[in-house]
Amino acid sequence: YTDGQTYLNRVEMNTRQLLVGLTILPFLSDMASANVPVGPPPECPALHKVIVVGGTHGNEYTGVWCIKALARRSDELAESFPSLYIETLLSHPEAHMANKRFIDTDLNREFTEEKLVGAKDRHPTVESLRAQELNKLLGPKLGSKHLQTDVIVDLHTTTSNMGTCLIVPEGDVPMVRAAAYVAHKCGGEKGEARILVHSMPRNQRPDVKSIARHGLTIEVGPVPQGVLRHDAVEKTEKALHFFLEYLDLLNKDKAGVINKLKEWYSGGKVPVYRSAKASAPGEMSGKIQWPSDPENPNFPQVLVHKSIQDRDFHKIKKGDPLFIDLNGKVIPYSGSHGEEVYLMFVNEGGYYYSSSGTGISVSILRKVRLDDGMVEE
Repeated sequence: YTDGQTYLNRVEMNTRQLLVGLTILPFLSDMASANVPVGPPPECPALHKVIVVGGTHGNEYTGVWCIKALARRSDELAESFPSLYIETLLSHPEAHMANKRFIDTDLNREFTEEKLVGAKDRHPTVESLRAQELNKLLGPKLGSKHLQTDVIVDLHTTTSNMGTCLIVPEGDVPMVRAAAYVAHKCGGEKGEARILVHSMPRNQRPDVKSIARHGLTIEVGPVPQGVLRHDAVEKTEKALHFFLEYLDLLNKDKAGVINKLKEWYSGGKVPVYRSAKASAPGEMSGKIQWPSDPENPNFPQVLVHKSIQDRDFHKIKKGDPLFIDLNGKVIPYSGSHGEEVYLMFVNEGGYYYSSSGTGISVSILRKVRLDDGMVEE
C-alpha cells in the first residue's frame, strides 16, 4: 500500500449495491484555524451516514473480519436498517498487512487538534500522514466545513478481560443513548457489557472516531493480538447490530426509543465507568503508569500483580497489591487516583508501547444522564 491510498467498501443503502472504491487523496496543504470552535457537536435530528471502521490498530483482526463480513451483507443491511447509509473502512492497511499495532506511532492518537493542525511542522510518520487522509475523507474534524460523516463506530479488541465495552465521549447525547441501548441488549453488567465514558473536549480527543459528528468504540476482550476468535467476532457483531438497530430506530421514532431507554434505566440515569483524566502523551484516559526499562521503553520494569490480572472493572483500594518488581517486591497502589478506583485494560498488550500510553487505565463508577449525556458527580 502506498501513501495516499484509501480503501473504502461502500454499502449503498438506497440502491442496495455494493461498491468497492479506491480513493487517491492528496496531502492536505492547510488546516482550519485553531480559533474555530471545536466543542461538542450539536445533536443531529437524524443520523444517516455511518462509517464502520476496523483495523485502526493493525494487529486487531476482529474489526477487519467484521467489516469484511458486513460488506457481504449489503442487501440484508438495507432491509434491516433502511434509514442508514453504511460504509466500511480499513483504517490502517499498512499496519494490518504487517500485523502490527502501528508502523511508527499509534494511529488512534493522531487526531487531536494540535496534531492535525501542526502536522506540517513536525516530522511526518506513516500514521500522521494517514490521519491527514482520514480527516479529509471523513471530516474534516476542525473548521467550518460541514462534516461528511454523521457517525463513526470503531471496532477494537483488547488483550485485557474487558468483555464488551462501549466507549463514548461525555456530552455526546446520541452516542450515550446508543451505548445504553446496546449495553442493555447485550445483558448489561451480568452480560459483561459496560459503558466507558471519556471526559475530554472534542478538539483534544486523539481517536479516529472523533473526526465525525458522533462516535462510539466497541472494544471486546480478551483477544490475543494478531488472532481471530469466533466468540470475540460474535460479541462484536452482536454489539454492532444493536448499535445500528438503535440508530435506525432513532431515525424512525426518536421519542419512542428514548422512552424505551427511560423505562430500562430508572430516573433516566445509566451506570457507567468514567475514565480518569488523561495526563500524559498517548493517553485516552488517566493511567497508573509503570516504569519502563531504560534500554527498551516498551519493556516494563514491573509485572502486573497476579491478584489484579484479568480483573478489569474490579475495585482496587489504596495499599492493595498492584505491581511486583524484579526483586520480587510487591508495589501497592498508592492512592494516586483516589482511595478506591476501578481498573481497566489491565495488562493490555497495546499499552506496552509508549506512543499508546503505558500502564493500567483507571476509572470511577458513576451515572450518566440520558437527557444531556453528562456524568453526575
